[in-house]
Amino acid sequence: MEKEIQFETLIDVRSDAFADYWSSIIGKLRKSNPAYREMEKQIGMLYEQFPKVQSVLDSDKSCDLTEEECGALLQILTVQSRLTVMQQEAIYLRGCYDGVGYLKKAGLF
Repeated sequence: MEKEIQFETLIDVRSDAFADYWSSIIGKLRKSNPAYREMEKQIGMLYEQFPKVQSVLDSDKSCDLTEEECGALLQILTVQSRLTVMQQEAIYLRGCYDGVGYLKKAGLF
């Protein structure tokens, strides 16, 4: 007779904590990856230099941008896309790590 494996995942135990868990992974990425921090810094500097660009992203209202501001917006969106890829990779790898932990907890690894 095959033994049924039962264990609880983070989601089972604390589904309300998933956002905090996700955020902690991103926080560790920020601390451990200089390239990630540099990209965040680059975005911050662009927002400081072109405050109107941030209002475009943070508002529902239309906004006219100069050609230079449009270039800054494209830079920001490109860097944010790279940051998102780095975040997704970190979360994926953490999931792999957690998966091995669950297998060990279940006695399968």
